[in-house]
Amino acid sequence: MLLLVWLCLLSGAGRAQTTPADRLLLVTGDATNIETLSHADIRRLYLGNQLMMNGVRIRPVLNVSDPLMTEVFLQNIIFMSRTEYERQLLSRVFRLGGQRPPAYENMDDLVKQLLDTPGSVTFMWATQLKQHAGLKSLGVLWASSND
Repeated sequence: MLLLVWLCLLSGAGRAQTTPADRLLLVTGDATNIETLSHADIRRLYLGNQLMMNGVRIRPVLNVSDPLMTEVFLQNIIFMSRTEYERQLLSRVFRLGGQRPPAYENMDDLVKQLLDTPGSVTFMWATQLKQHAGLKSLGVLWASSND
C-alpha cells in the first residue's frame, strides 16, 4: 500500500494546478500585427499552406529545442506523428513546390528569427516565453490535464 502511494506521488497524480511548463503557447515577435490564429489555420500553415493576415505573410517556424514539446505540438495540433508529418511535408513540397518550415534547435537563433522576421510564428512552453524579451503569446495551444 505504501508503495502505491509513493508511486502516485512520483507520477504527479497529486498536482492541483497546471504548471506553466505544461502550457504550450503560439508565439511571435511583439512587432507582428496579429492577435491570434485558429487551430485550423495553424495546422494548414505548418502543412505548407500560405496565410496572410493584416497584410503580413505568416511564416511557420518549427521549435525543435525540446523533443517532448515538438511531439506535443505535432500530436495535438497537427494530429500527426513526426514521421507522418515529415512525409506529408515532403510530399507537398515535391507536388506543389514551396518550402519546409525552418527548424531551430537553438532557442537564441529561434528568438532572433521571430524578432527579425515579422509574421514568424512558433510554439514554445510558457516558461520559455518568460525567458525571452520581445516575444508575445498568441494563445494557448495545449495544456496538460490534471486527471
